[in-house]
Amino acid sequence: MLSSLPIGKLGLGGLVPEETYRFIAILNSRTVMEAIAKKFNLQELYETKDIEKTVKALREQVNFEINEDQTISVSVSQTTEHLASEAEENVVRKRAADMTNAFLEELDQVNKRLKTEKARNNRMFIEKRYYENKNDLKIAEVAFKEFQETHGLIALPEQTEASIKAASAIKAQITVKEVEVAVLSQYVSGSHAELARAKNELRELNRKLDEMKTGAPDSINGNGKTVSRLFVPFNQAPELGLEYVRLYREVTLQQKIMELLLPQYELSKIQEAKDSPTVQILDEAVMPIKRTKPKRAILVLTAALLSIFFSIFIILIQDYVKTLEFDRNEDYQKLQEISHNIISDIRRIFGKTHSK
Repeated sequence: MLSSLPIGKLGLGGLVPEETYRFIAILNSRTVMEAIAKKFNLQELYETKDIEKTVKALREQVNFEINEDQTISVSVSQTTEHLASEAEENVVRKRAADMTNAFLEELDQVNKRLKTEKARNNRMFIEKRYYENKNDLKIAEVAFKEFQETHGLIALPEQTEASIKAASAIKAQITVKEVEVAVLSQYVSGSHAELARAKNELRELNRKLDEMKTGAPDSINGNGKTVSRLFVPFNQAPELGLEYVRLYREVTLQQKIMELLLPQYELSKIQEAKDSPTVQILDEAVMPIKRTKPKRAILVLTAALLSIFFSIFIILIQDYVKTLEFDRNEDYQKLQEISHNIISDIRRIFGKTHSK
């Protein structure tokens, strides 16, 4: 939530992206720690009893730090034996660098696996919804087609408009015929042929208009197939129009969903198959030149202090011996005798030779 706010750093050192915390969590995970421990055989190297203690020892040797520029620094410490040779130190230096780079490799592998699993789950969900939509679209299309075939409807608005125009034309013809019949009735007898023809035409026009209002049964053509009516009956137009709109809307809706799901489905398949690196390494780990601890200055200072204390101790011993020699000769002789016996015993122990 904070990352979306335009507050900048505000003296707080900036906001760390969520991905950076995820990288730190992955690096600290037991999965990565165990992978490093097994790769470098650390259980034998650290002389630990089990992998649990090996992982604990390894965690004490690694450090993950988030820098001010929101990058991550990874460092690994390794310890040499006391008084190690230059060759032994180089081995440890190389192992420290290799372990650091191995952490970055494991970070990329685990993060890539997590992203692939997320993409796979996303793809499976979209795929399921996509096939459901395909089935729904098919059902909607079939229902719409059956409705059109049953009621002879291809395009309801256009057909309704055509029906109204045709009815208007027939109504106009009826009006003209009614006038013609009325005029003929004034001048000819009721049995006159022309008047009879006009009345028949008027009757047929009224029948056609009634059929357009209430509908007429479907006819059979010469091939025995049913010929649907072309015009929509006026008394059925509202009901048919409502059903037509519902079915047409369902087809359109499923088509829109298909248009949205199909690109997402294809993109999810690409994301799942994607195998490019997910971690960008700015600087690979190199062999360290200097030791990190103990500090050379501390070693020199400790050695100097020990030398001073040891020298003072020797001086005090020598002064004490001289005091015994001049003031307490009897004690001095005893001390000399004890020293001679100790030296003799040491020479006898270490001076023995073995021969076959």
